[in-house]
Amino acid sequence: MRADLRRAERVLKLLQSGLGEGRRWFRTEIEASLGWLSWARGDFDRACREMEAAVTVGMAEERPEIDAVRFVPDEPIGAVLVHLAWGRLVQGDLTGAEVELARAARWIERLDFPQGPFMHDYALFMDCWMCIESGQLERAAVVSAEMIEQAERHDFDLWRLIAATQRTSVKALASLAADDLDPAELSAHIEALTGLLDTWHTIELNLYRTFFDGVLSRLLTAAGQPKQARARLDEALQLAQDTGMHFYDAELLRLRARTHTDPDARRGDVNAALELARQQGATLFELRAAVDDFELRGEQARAVLRDAVERMRVDGAWPELARARAALEFTSRAAGGIDK
Repeated sequence: MRADLRRAERVLKLLQSGLGEGRRWFRTEIEASLGWLSWARGDFDRACREMEAAVTVGMAEERPEIDAVRFVPDEPIGAVLVHLAWGRLVQGDLTGAEVELARAARWIERLDFPQGPFMHDYALFMDCWMCIESGQLERAAVVSAEMIEQAERHDFDLWRLIAATQRTSVKALASLAADDLDPAELSAHIEALTGLLDTWHTIELNLYRTFFDGVLSRLLTAAGQPKQARARLDEALQLAQDTGMHFYDAELLRLRARTHTDPDARRGDVNAALELARQQGATLFELRAAVDDFELRGEQARAVLRDAVERMRVDGAWPELARARAALEFTSRAAGGIDK
């Protein structure tokens, strides 16, 4: 949870090198964790391949030995399945993400206490996050409420904190989407989310924190505090650099672009977000950056935006995809042409 990915990899590699064939059941857990490390680093194509391979083996194995010695509340196969769902999401495959999340739910139902309830909260967390990323804020509010109820029922303090942060984020983002933005309400959301993230910092809960830093930066930007928003994003990017946790860097760069008044600085961050998203296989993040690029450069960025649109899966309700297509169609009509 500290997201010290470099040390985590060293430990996993040492464990992996010391295993004999007679302990295949533990090898699968290590390979699943290595796939998760690729996810956390933002190497999504590789991560999905590695996690899928580990899950295929792990779900078919009988593992009484590891079940007998497990003392931690999480469970690697369930954890990999929920991260695989998020990986599909960022690859632009919303339907595939929902399929993986359903598969995770079926697997988690088989687990006893405490792994079962703990991993159920994990799945709810990822479900809520996926709803936020896909613009389904009403469903996100329902899922976050269920997550809090589950955490309270089982006295999972970690999930209490994460669920409270997620619920606050959902409420804040819903207020941004409202027709009339209430400055007092926005200020209250900023204060609440800042306080929660200060707690994360105090207890060294680093994993996933950069996502919430991104949410806070959006609130600060909307409140007319671009310098404070940029400072928060710089801090998040530094945390990513320090830990190796780069899964949200493309979004952080894109959001930072919105805090600049200098056009060159804004274009620089948008270009960096585009390039990184392509490298990581993060098609959703690439589309978002391409939309922002199109807004900045207009027709010069048409080919970039069209390419990102064509590589998105069309079987999901993506707000960004509708926005991108509308922009392409509008400018094409204005120019007297037809954009396919």
